[in-house]
Order: sequence, then C-alpha cells, then structure tokens
Amino acid sequence: MMRPRILISGGLTVGGPQTHVTLLCRVLREAGAEVTLAAASTNWPREAIADLKQLGIEVIVSPFGFGAYRVLGKIYSLLLWPLLLRRDYDVLYCIGEGRMHLWASRFVAPRACKIYHEIVECPLPHSTAAQVAAKMDAIIATSRAVAEKLAVLFDGIPVRTVPSLTADAPIESPAPRPPVQTLRIAFLGRLAPHKRPGELIEAWPEWNSRPPIAPARLDFYGGDFDHEGDRLHARIAELGLQDSIHLHGAYTTRDLPRIFAATDLVVLPSRYEGLPIVLVEAMQRGIPIVSTSAGGIAELAEGNPDVIITEGTDWAPFAAGVEAMAARIRSGEIDRTRLHEWTESRYGFAPAAQAWREALLNPDRFFAKNSLSPVAP
Repeated sequence: MMRPRILISGGLTVGGPQTHVTLLCRVLREAGAEVTLAAASTNWPREAIADLKQLGIEVIVSPFGFGAYRVLGKIYSLLLWPLLLRRDYDVLYCIGEGRMHLWASRFVAPRACKIYHEIVECPLPHSTAAQVAAKMDAIIATSRAVAEKLAVLFDGIPVRTVPSLTADAPIESPAPRPPVQTLRIAFLGRLAPHKRPGELIEAWPEWNSRPPIAPARLDFYGGDFDHEGDRLHARIAELGLQDSIHLHGAYTTRDLPRIFAATDLVVLPSRYEGLPIVLVEAMQRGIPIVSTSAGGIAELAEGNPDVIITEGTDWAPFAAGVEAMAARIRSGEIDRTRLHEWTESRYGFAPAAQAWREALLNPDRFFAKNSLSPVAP
C-alpha cells in the first residue's frame, strides 16, 4: 500500500503556527505519511527546521525571511519549487493566508484534496485568503464561530472545526499549589500591537495599587514584532515599573513547564485572533485565563467556570474580568484539575491528533461528515 504524500504550504512564522505545524508533521510521520513542507519565507530558528528534517520531513524553504527581502523568497520559490517538488501529492494542506498556496496547488495529483486552514478570523470577501480558500476542496477553522462564518462565505465547500495541536502527548493533571501571595500574571505570544501588550503596561500602575490584584507581577513571554519589545522596555522604564514588570523574550514549547510553574493567571486582551494556542496551553496545565472574545475565544468559556472571556474586545470589560479573576484565584475558587480535564477533553492531544490524522489522511471521509461539528463535545 502506498504511503500517503502530504504537501504543507505556508509561511513558517513563530508562535502558535510553529507549534502546530511542528506537531502536525510529527503526527503525520508517525502515521506513516511522507511529508513535504514548502515555504517562501520563515522566521523559525534554525534548530526548529533541523528538528523537522531529523524526523524525515522534507523542508523546502527560501533563505529569505519576512522582512525587506520577502519578495526574493517568493521569486526563489517560483523558480525552484518546480525543480524540487514532486507532482503527485495526495493532499495539499495550506495554513494561513498567502498567495503561494495557489502555486503549491500546481504540484498535486489530479484527484488530490486541497485544504485551506484559516487560523485567524473569517477572511473578508475578495481578500487574498478568500481567493485562495475559494479554490480549495475543503476548509478547516480552529473554532466553531469562525467555521460558521466560513460556511456562509464559501457555500458549497465543506468546512470543519479542528483545534490546533498544542502538545505531543496528553498533559498530566496539575499538582496542588499553595495559596497565592504575589499574583503572577503572564502574557504569552508575539509582542504584536493588536494583542495590546502596551495597554497592559499602561494599566499596571492602577491594577497593582490595590487588591484583589495587588500585590502582583506581570511577565511577558514572546518574541519581538516590529521593535515592539523596544517600545515596551522604554515605557516600563518611563513609568518606573522595572521591579514588577519583566520582558523575558522568545520562548519554545520546552520552556512552557517552567513558565507555567511561575504563573497564576494568563491574560490576552487581543483585538483580533483565531483561537490562540497559548490560552489552551495554559488551561491544559490548570492555569486560568482572562481574554477578550476575539475570533473563537468565547468557546473556551462554554461550560467552563474556571476562565473569564469578556464580551467583545473593549478594554473596560477585560480589565473588570482581570479584577474578578484575581478575586477568584485569591479566594481559592479556581479548580485547576477541573480546568485541566475540561481542556484536555476538547483540545488535548488525543482528540486533536485523531482529528488531524483523519482530515489529512482520509479527507474524503472526514469532510463528508457534518461539516460544522467540533471534534469533541
């Protein structure tokens, strides 16, 4: 029996996409698939790509990143993909927005299944993402809310809801913790303006001036974006907050146990999102979250009393949510084991990996199912 051949197309960006794509490659390889990863640009560290190659993944990526030379990466791919890619892939998996997906679609077998994975919000009509998705055979969304919008926009193309992969194995139930003294609040993810790390810093003097939040500290974990880290460092210094706010820089999944062991609450005040992996990673370890309801984040609160997802993306409700959660944490109302079990049953390795195996190895059967049903209750 021939091994299924999977072509993955998409820019290799750090953060959640790197976590998901890395784990997806591992899941597919363990299932016996041949996997090729083609990208016009990347900002992954070299060791991350080396790890994939060691798994037996064929990685074809230009030496140019996402900056000023990004156009050279596209030219590189247009010229070299015809020489380096085969033309009989069984499945094309396109993650995120990008015109290069259409170029990648030229290298699949005639009856191949082409799948677009929307990792943020439902794209606007006539956008690049919408033009690409319209030429696919199937669409995957990371949340039901986004899937429902996609199904309306792309009537006739099957849409399925599948959560991104966050771990390579089930996460163990969290150990008990002592009562909180200094509340350790963390922001994880790229230091991008739409995630509003700057607003967190501006709010911090008031938040940390009185209970239930105070006494507290604020930790930022994540890579820089367009020199946002420099601006945040400067603002922290201007406000004299160096003792209670710390920027730790980029991290890898190997750092998560250490980070979450030093965290009591994860916050994310984003203006727009898909379904952020960092929130799921925290919840899997029993760490409560407070977030705006951008994208599909509201689903993380369904039947889940140990998180607070505020309606919309306005700042005032989010700030009130942080204060309310701080009070819950200090009073011992958060059940970390319950939160872990809720998350693992819906977004953990077992249900997510099974769904991705079915979607990419048996797409005809998978996408014939009820298209908007999530993979778990």
